[in-house]
Amino acid sequence: MTCFPCWPKGASSTHSSDDERPPGNVIKRQKHKLRDDNDDLGAPSKSEYTRETGKELLEVLEAVAENIPLPGVAIAVKLAKNLIQMCEDSRTTLEQAEILKKRIKNLAIILVNELKGKKADEIEEKLQKDIEQLESDLEYIQSKLEEIASQNAILVIFSRQLNEKKVRGCVERLANALESFDLARQIADANALERLSQQIVAFYKQQEVTLDVIQKEVESIGQDMKDVRAILAEKRYQGDGSNGFSPRRGVIPVAPNIFFGRDTIVNDFVHTLVSQKTSMARICLLGPGGMGKTSIARAVLHHPSVIEHFGKENRIWVPCVKATSVSLLKDTIYDSLGVSLNTGDPLCDIIHDLESSKSPIILLLDNFETPWNLYSQTDVQEVLSQLEKLQHVALFVTMRSSQPPGDSINWKSVHLGAVDKEASIHIYTEINPAGSEGPELPLLLAEVGHMPLAITLLAKLGQQMEYSPAELLELYKDAGTALLNLGRESQRSMDICIDLSIKSQLMIDSPGAAKLLGILALLPVGTTLKALSQWWAPDIPKATITLRLRTLLDTALVEKRADAYVVLPVIRRYVLDPLRFPENIRESTVQRACAFLEEHNASLGASNYLAHKNARSLEEANLQGILLETTAADPDTIKALLVLSEHQVETRPRMDVARHALELSKKLQDQKLYAEALYWNGQNLDRLAQYEEALQQFRLAREAFLHVSEPKRAADALFCAGDVSVGTNSLDCQDVQKALAEYESLGDPAGIAKCQMSHLLAPQWAAQSILALTATREFCISNNLPLERANCTWCLTKTCINLGRFAEAKTWGLIALDEARQINLPIYDTLKLVGQIFTSLGDYDKGVEYLIEGLESSKAYGSPLGIARVLFQLGRVWMKKGQTEDAQGAFTETLKYCEMLQGSWQRPRFQRACRFYLDKLENPSREPNSQEKKALRDLGAKEDYETAS
Repeated sequence: MTCFPCWPKGASSTHSSDDERPPGNVIKRQKHKLRDDNDDLGAPSKSEYTRETGKELLEVLEAVAENIPLPGVAIAVKLAKNLIQMCEDSRTTLEQAEILKKRIKNLAIILVNELKGKKADEIEEKLQKDIEQLESDLEYIQSKLEEIASQNAILVIFSRQLNEKKVRGCVERLANALESFDLARQIADANALERLSQQIVAFYKQQEVTLDVIQKEVESIGQDMKDVRAILAEKRYQGDGSNGFSPRRGVIPVAPNIFFGRDTIVNDFVHTLVSQKTSMARICLLGPGGMGKTSIARAVLHHPSVIEHFGKENRIWVPCVKATSVSLLKDTIYDSLGVSLNTGDPLCDIIHDLESSKSPIILLLDNFETPWNLYSQTDVQEVLSQLEKLQHVALFVTMRSSQPPGDSINWKSVHLGAVDKEASIHIYTEINPAGSEGPELPLLLAEVGHMPLAITLLAKLGQQMEYSPAELLELYKDAGTALLNLGRESQRSMDICIDLSIKSQLMIDSPGAAKLLGILALLPVGTTLKALSQWWAPDIPKATITLRLRTLLDTALVEKRADAYVVLPVIRRYVLDPLRFPENIRESTVQRACAFLEEHNASLGASNYLAHKNARSLEEANLQGILLETTAADPDTIKALLVLSEHQVETRPRMDVARHALELSKKLQDQKLYAEALYWNGQNLDRLAQYEEALQQFRLAREAFLHVSEPKRAADALFCAGDVSVGTNSLDCQDVQKALAEYESLGDPAGIAKCQMSHLLAPQWAAQSILALTATREFCISNNLPLERANCTWCLTKTCINLGRFAEAKTWGLIALDEARQINLPIYDTLKLVGQIFTSLGDYDKGVEYLIEGLESSKAYGSPLGIARVLFQLGRVWMKKGQTEDAQGAFTETLKYCEMLQGSWQRPRFQRACRFYLDKLENPSREPNSQEKKALRDLGAKEDYETAS
């Protein structure tokens, strides 16, 4: 495994920069056309003409509606006209508002056209009631739009997603109104609607109006703080799919198709959830496995009232079945929420993410018995207690237990029993209609205690094997009657139920299906057919895997979700029981995980890096789940953990894998592997801005490398110790100087180059640095060092900024971006530099464009320091543009992210600079004091106070 070089920082006690760290994931840059400040002085566009004629049309419709002998019609059209005006006047550029305007206009046309010329007694009573309902709907929509319009600018910006949700709700409500009228069916297509509108206008005002927009106007809008809030709150993938991944919220399983006998409890839970106005509900659904707790949870989350109350995006499904440790529980919640912030404390990041939205949220912790039954129950309780403190977050827990988790939470708990006889028969016959014949079915269902999962499995088995209820009943009786015990032996009852499928004739006739089930059970998030064939079951032919998967699907032992095959939660638990699970399957799966990472171990700068990185990302959750459960101190396992640690340094730093590698290597007493584990532990700590701990790990790693005669790796650890010392404010250059001497003696050009760059970033060398860095860059080119060349170009960019040579900095910065993209190097700090350069050159819109992209990239990487740097520069450029509220928002957000930089000397300089700017925005004559001047100089903002003076 090759070294992942650290990004160079200054090595002097005086700094003119913010010592950027390695950037985050590569994100495809979105290009935005910038607005010409004189656009408003030109001739009206075609779309502006269309908007005006659309308003004129509604004025005509309003006049016509006055003559319809039903007062509600005129009121409805008047409301429609007002609503369209509100959409036009909105300060937000909401896509949903455009849809809403079109819907309102179409509805008004249809309404007036149907009623014009009619007498009062010719209008049906039902239609009159529908019109009254329409008036109510339009008043509701108006109230929601007034909420948006009444917000101040910064609230509109920060609440973009909430506003979109409100307008989307208005669109849906209006669509329902159209359906209620049952008039839309008379308008066959868009052309008919256009002809109808033209007829109305021609008849009443003798002029033609074109309704459809001939050409959509491309408005070039300067980006502002609303874009920042959208990025900081984003929960979806933002990459192009080839350069890495950004987090998104987990998918909620669909509502159950076969669902009987649970309406009362679903309605009760829905009422509890939506009736809470201050603190949200705490619901716990208890009972043995197989009773349908998860199905009820899915039905509740998809209930229309729950969707309306919480919104589609604020329903969070957390599948805890894979959370076999406290660490995995936190990671599962983290991933389900789509958190990308990474401070090194997942629970802190989760709470920060939930607190960032004050809208009601429902958090569904499904199969919570998995983490709750761990030995570390106190730690699980702490996670639950932190979530319970959030009053705007409703907690909904399902677990196989008779008692809810924790004594301090006031749960509304329900112990779920079996369904009744009628519902039981409905479940079975929906799956297997042939089984409805004969008197044995009620007897069979009674024998399995009317448990929904048991009924489902039996019905599926009967359907696939063409067993009658009588034959299934005989098979069940041969297996035993323990399934009827719904008390403490309920887990054993589920074992028997699952055993009926596992030992079915269908499985017997499919040799290898049980082995494949065991392999899939070891993969927490499942995997694809391609990955199964290539990695997890390479000894089984692909055609055979396909057939065995079909068997597992037919027996309901495996579920297909999109392209992945996943073992159902309760079955996975059954299969992995140590008393029955073949240890050889676990051992071979661990070996395949190790082989996978050995084959996909390319580091940054390698030609095949991107392909390897993407392959690791696709299977990362499975790889981590398998390797973290391995306690054997095996060299191959430790090496695999180290590859995964390096991957996480490059994508999203985390500590669990690196620490597990450290524990196992210490247990193995392999000094070389122990040194590598220390090194990658330090790298993850460094990326999380935990500099003192990182420095300690690098020093220990160096000692261990020297002990096993690894001079190259010892020099790497020494360089990293010197580089990271800046984060502790020790500013000791001796480690870097000593590392340079060691690299020179080893003849290591990459090491020499990175040490030279680290020295040349120091401010006292600034006057000579341009020529020296150019020479270093040529050295990198001649020695074929693309990674170091890209880093050196970045250093040239940074040095030119420090010297105020912004034209040169622009040239080098754009080259740095291109070089970084060529080798898939994270680019968020490079984007920040380029945005800063354009700001200094006075091209503020271009500066914002690059800074917004840098914010997306740093958010994807989860770096609090990277986010703070970009937000700070955005505050500066908006301050220069006179966008006071946007600037205040950016500096305030910067301060929030600074709170996460515990122990870093960079935190106080951001705080001083941001507080100065916030004061100056209130009092323009405010001048910085000496400490504030130093902070501004260190953050590359010297020009601001020099210009002000």
